[in-house]
Parts: sequence; structure tokens; C-alpha cells
Amino acid sequence: MIESQTLIANLYNQIRDGDEQRPMERWHASSIAQCPRAQYFGRLGIQRTRQPGAGMVLRWKAGHLIEEVIRPYLKHDFPDLQSSIRFESAVLDLTGELDNYSQSEKAIIEIKSVSGHAVKYRRVGDDRHHLRDEKQYLHHEYQQACYVKLLRETNHPVEQIVYLYITLDGLLVPYVTPINKEALDFVSIRLERLNEFWLNQQVPPCQCQDETSALYKPVMQYCDYSQEGKDCCDLSLLDANKLDANKLESLNVSQNSV
Repeated sequence: MIESQTLIANLYNQIRDGDEQRPMERWHASSIAQCPRAQYFGRLGIQRTRQPGAGMVLRWKAGHLIEEVIRPYLKHDFPDLQSSIRFESAVLDLTGELDNYSQSEKAIIEIKSVSGHAVKYRRVGDDRHHLRDEKQYLHHEYQQACYVKLLRETNHPVEQIVYLYITLDGLLVPYVTPINKEALDFVSIRLERLNEFWLNQQVPPCQCQDETSALYKPVMQYCDYSQEGKDCCDLSLLDANKLDANKLESLNVSQNSV
């Protein structure tokens, strides 16, 4: 007889362990809002000290399937829809895979799966078409700003972004916005500083503990390099991962802001 608790434990472990760390040859649009040092560590190939939970991984994978389901219906409103477009920029040292793009509408259409708890709707009469803060998430705006830069670099027109949040129980929450200049400015500065650190082989500062940051709750507190009993993004990870000795000798810790 199969024991239910054993089955649950085995499934969770398999799901969690199946989430492999992606190699980084450039900065990733999807992680641009993360702590600068965490991005730097990821690009160095340092192994994560914190694994995403199995429930989170399962929702991510389910979210990819939801994207595939909704795309044929999106084509009714965006007949020229292009999907899963990979961009590489040597100038920005940035890569990213754009969910959907319509050149005729000059629009990015970004699909995001979210928990049902993210939506305002709780009972009859509540708004079904708003997230709790009644706007798109800030870290998603930064990700889209990266895509705007990648599109414009390749002479693709883009003037608006459609955020389509979908819960696993089928609620749709759309936000249609113009290009956010503040998000573009943030991304430009972030990429400039990251590239300076990378070129000079300097380690950026860790920003994960700044609880006043608007990015703390959605991103920073889930840093891939947090460790119990140690500082987040601890520099000892450089030695622990046995990076090339010559490279380690040339790495300097910088306290400049990013």
C-alpha cells in the first residue's frame, strides 16, 4: 500500500530537485530586479544556497502551460502575434525571451500566472479584474523595460505593454499601460552598473536586507543566495565554489550603489 505522506514527500522532492539553475552568459531580463550581487553570483556560476519551493516550481510550470492555452485566443485580438522571441544584445550584455509581441499594435503582451490570493476577488461583489494593489507588479515592469530596450535596439516599434495575469483557477486580470520611463531609467542604470562591475571584476553590493525597498517583498527576500546564520550573498560563497584562483585574486568588493 502506498503511503500518502511518502508519496507527497517524494513528489515535492522530485519537483524541487528538477528545477535546475540556468547558466548565465549575459544578464537576464527576467532577473533584472534581483539583488545586484545575486545576479553577479549567478553569472559567475555560483550554486544557489536557497532552492525555490516545490509549490512555487509547480506553479511556474503550470503557468507555462497556461500561456500555451491562452495564446490561440490572443491571436483573435492580435492577428500578427509573435511568441517566445529570444533576444540577445551584445551592446547591453542582456538576453531575454519575450512572451508575445504585436508589431501592428506596437505592443508587448506579457502573460503572468499568479496565485488566486493575488487577486482582489474574495466574495461576490469583489472586483475580479484587479490585483490587490490594482496595478501590475513593479518587478514585472522592470522586466518589460528590458524587453522594450531589446526591441528598440532591433528597430521593433513598441509603445504599450499588456500585462495579462491569470490565476490557476481561471481569473483574468489585464493591465494595459504606456511605456514606463522610470522603469526604463532604472534598467538603464542597473545594466550600466552591472556591466561596470563585470568588466572591472568587482563584486557589487548586496541589497537583499533593505526592507524599505519596493522590491524587498516580491523579490529580495527570496534571494537565491540567502543562508541561515550568515549574511545574504555572503562573500565566502566565492571561495566555497572554488572559482579560478586568478579570478578570485582580481575580484574586489565594491560598496558602490547599483
